[in-house]
Amino acid sequence: MIFIDHLGNTIELTDTPKRIISLVPSQTELLWDLGLHNEIVGITKFCIHPKEMFKSKTRVGGTKTIDIDKIRNLKPDLIIGNKEENEHSQIIELQKEFNVWMSDIYSLNDAYKMINDIGELVNKKNESQFDLRCKYQNLLNGECILNIKENSFQIPNTMDVIKHNKFEFGHNNFNFIMKYETY
Repeated sequence: MIFIDHLGNTIELTDTPKRIISLVPSQTELLWDLGLHNEIVGITKFCIHPKEMFKSKTRVGGTKTIDIDKIRNLKPDLIIGNKEENEHSQIIELQKEFNVWMSDIYSLNDAYKMINDIGELVNKKNESQFDLRCKYQNLLNGECILNIKENSFQIPNTMDVIKHNKFEFGHNNFNFIMKYETY
């Protein structure tokens, strides 16, 4: 199947990905929430939730300092990144050898599109649609959940998305639920 990422890059997958590396914590959590526990083979050092995943997966560096040799050794059939989170030059290098799908999230609609697109990419569309409906309903109710712990909803560029949501939905006040864990 052919997929086009948020930057207009085309990747072709001959089968559902079985060896996925995620270079963005929020998207890693989405993959985990979609049930891809065995398919995730590599994460960044910032992909700390859930703890079970962090303890069991190979870390391939930081979001801006990935170890390309470690990635090669993992032999991924899909790498997922983000325009803002990852270094452009490193992504270009990875694209020479691997299927790399990139998100670019500025608005709430972009976040929804990312959830939907990743669901299609990993053959978990039904599961991603359920996840999307739950998150959307919370936002319609004027709640923005920034829950930095297990099963959190984090997205790159969070403050821009919040500003966009205020404009899009007409919310003047949000109920922010912020929880932090100490590490």
